[in-house]
Amino acid sequence: MDLNPKILLVDDNPINIRVAAKILRSHNYNISFAQSGAAAIEKALVVDFDLILLDIMMPEMDGYEVCAKLKANPATQKVPVIFLTAKTDSDDVVKAFELGGADYVTKPFNGRELLSRVETHIKLKRSLEALETTNLKLQEANDTKDKMFSIISHDLLGPFGSIRESLEIIANEEVVMDDENLHSFFKAMWNSISSAYSLLENLLYWARNQQGRMVYQPKILSLNSIIHDTYNLLGGVAKNKSITLKTNLIEQFDIFADKNALKTILRNLVSNAIKFTASGGVIVIKAKRYENDFVMVSVKDSGIGMDENTRENLFSAAKNGPRWGTKGEKGVGLGLVITKEFIEKHGGKLWVESEVGKGSVFNFTLPQNDK
Repeated sequence: MDLNPKILLVDDNPINIRVAAKILRSHNYNISFAQSGAAAIEKALVVDFDLILLDIMMPEMDGYEVCAKLKANPATQKVPVIFLTAKTDSDDVVKAFELGGADYVTKPFNGRELLSRVETHIKLKRSLEALETTNLKLQEANDTKDKMFSIISHDLLGPFGSIRESLEIIANEEVVMDDENLHSFFKAMWNSISSAYSLLENLLYWARNQQGRMVYQPKILSLNSIIHDTYNLLGGVAKNKSITLKTNLIEQFDIFADKNALKTILRNLVSNAIKFTASGGVIVIKAKRYENDFVMVSVKDSGIGMDENTRENLFSAAKNGPRWGTKGEKGVGLGLVITKEFIEKHGGKLWVESEVGKGSVFNFTLPQNDK
């Protein structure tokens, strides 16, 4: 059992409180007190208790009413309640259980019985919490798996199928093109291949990371140099949309990171910014020293921005649906999921600031050294 579970002891009789507290403290329980129903509810809303010991016979608001209010509130309904009572009539016991009570202990207290029931229900609560967490993770894993299959079947097979059909037409000389049309054709095909390749690379990175097979080899890297390489890589895509890529990097920034992961982080964020920025827009990467020997990097665009619902689901593989860029580019959101996982793997964090029509700023932190 975890050390010092938190218990709220509710009884209007101070003698009962002292007796129960002495028994429980001798076994390292952390005890809080309330001598009225109203005070008990107030404390339960502030502190995350592991269990509540609740007297039935109290003035103004009895234990039954207190329990009913606790179980009606989502913030407190999962905290087990053990009634403390001198009443052992079957009707009273049944009423306690009907109102959501987990158990009851009769007064005067038997120390061994009190400890046994308290320990049992705290263990049960922890077990149920662990089970809920496991179920949520399983559900998320299933949702993510479904999304991955959807990406493979639609977002990868679609572009490759289109490329194959286009090449087949050219190979069979079914269409004759002049140099200008042929150049446009190959440019469009190159864009499709680049997009599909980037998606496939992210998909493989994500799968390896989920399986714990991603190899990280962090070392001191020049952030300036990686940003420069990213701009060189994506400069052609930005130029096609007449988007200007800028930085404010006057001084040299070194960070402690895995080189491939850092390249993926910056490529995904800049690609995302280009996708959702209209022709003639501007993308700026800024960096500054951050707290606790970290560097904060910001990728700011003058794009279409996003609403609150989109921001909330942005980094969830299961909930992040497709979004369309300013020139019809389709985004499946996996790149941002990978980016967040890679940043957190380095001990950093990622967050976004955005408003519809006012662009977006993706901020992330990475350590300057190995500490």
